Amino acid sequence: MATPNLDYLPRLPRFDYLAPKTIKEACSLLSKYKGITKVIAGGTDLLVSMKQKKINPHYVVNIKGIPELDYIHYSQESGLKIGALATLQSIASSPIIRDKFGLLATACNKIGIPQVRNMGTIGGNICNGGPSQDSIPSLLVLNAQLKLVSLQATRIVPINKFFIGPFQTALSKVELLTEIEIPTPPPRSDGCYQWFTKITEVDETLVGVAVLMTLDSTGSVCKDIKIGLCSVAPTPIRAKQAEQILQGQKMGSKTIEQAARVADEETRPRSRADYRRQMTSVLVKRAVNEVWQKIKQTIV
Repeated sequence: MATPNLDYLPRLPRFDYLAPKTIKEACSLLSKYKGITKVIAGGTDLLVSMKQKKINPHYVVNIKGIPELDYIHYSQESGLKIGALATLQSIASSPIIRDKFGLLATACNKIGIPQVRNMGTIGGNICNGGPSQDSIPSLLVLNAQLKLVSLQATRIVPINKFFIGPFQTALSKVELLTEIEIPTPPPRSDGCYQWFTKITEVDETLVGVAVLMTLDSTGSVCKDIKIGLCSVAPTPIRAKQAEQILQGQKMGSKTIEQAARVADEETRPRSRADYRRQMTSVLVKRAVNEVWQKIKQTIV
């Protein structure tokens, strides 16, 4: 039998593989080999980039063997704490996240196919820094904070300050993302995630919209609202001008229409600009209406 020709298959570049067992050991390796390492957890993003020759690290630090980074904890007082190694599937199927942070569960369940969700981690999805990462709009509106650890210090960075450019983040070369912290939303709050997919070999999100809203006791006035967008600007963003249209106002179709129009004006799409803006307006209107109705149904 003839030997098959596999030369067409993309190959990984050569690298040294390191497998720390603790956070301190991982940070030590990042410090020792500063600037020539990449961290891998699920590998669903990193390995693809390496095969495509977009990056070529000398060392790959696999943190998958650090058990203290894989958890989902919740309390009413301290909120939700997610370890960076929690898989997208574990978040999507977590009862507490589905109940109290449903928009995040929806977003994580949307990412990739089951195999990707079972391998990919929330930390990797965040640190990829891509403009179209589906988990980010929900984390933006949920006021998530990121715990970044190095040998020298630990710092907490609000997620709205983490993304500084396409595939660029505030994570330094010697830091490791260890935890995502999310406060408990106030009473009479709910949210949702809406998206429109560009059909490609990876089914990239063309537009993603997350909404988190809080109503007053009558269910008619918007006490607070946050609108997060992805894939419509160089980084994930909040549609703050659209939020201001609804903040403190009585809910109604005209106000929602106005907010949706303003949201599309806040976008800065990289391509297919007119279509992305149009879909932003459609999805913002749809998401705000959905959340408004959901909260109203819970108010007696």
